[in-house]
Amino acid sequence: MSLLHRPYFWFFSFTILFLLSLDFWRWDQGISLSLFQLPSWLFYFVILQGGLVLAVAGASSTLWQKTERDQ
Repeated sequence: MSLLHRPYFWFFSFTILFLLSLDFWRWDQGISLSLFQLPSWLFYFVILQGGLVLAVAGASSTLWQKTERDQ
């Protein structure tokens, strides 16, 4: 059984994404505008959301089993 087919792998993947979204290390920083006059934290969360999309797609494609009726 490969690593991607184990539920614990996906549990830890979603846990890591959740912990990264808390963003503890940037709470005291002031707001600064960067590319396109948008706050820099916005790009960080767009990247995190891309990781979340990939994690949900991977988990749903490997963990959901087709039943005999669906085939």
